[in-house]
Amino acid sequence: MNTPERIRIKDIAKMADVSVGTVDRVIHGRSGVSEASRKRVEEILEKLNYQPNMYASALASNKKYAFACHPSTKPENIGPKWKAAYTKR
Repeated sequence: MNTPERIRIKDIAKMADVSVGTVDRVIHGRSGVSEASRKRVEEILEKLNYQPNMYASALASNKKYAFACHPSTKPENIGPKWKAAYTKR
């Protein structure tokens, strides 16, 4: 499967001729950005259909995300690794 390369904030900053911090402020709706820069960045974000990477954001902000798995009905219906974790509780 051929997946497209993700667009990074630094790529957008280079295209808009602004700093990475400026792109970050535009993405998060913060102040401190001129209207001309904001407009340029927003146009590029829209054109490229930019979607923030949740994993990169979590790493940068040191946030923790939990993953939960609900077995269908019986432990024997799930894989051996999950079964071991499920039965230890």
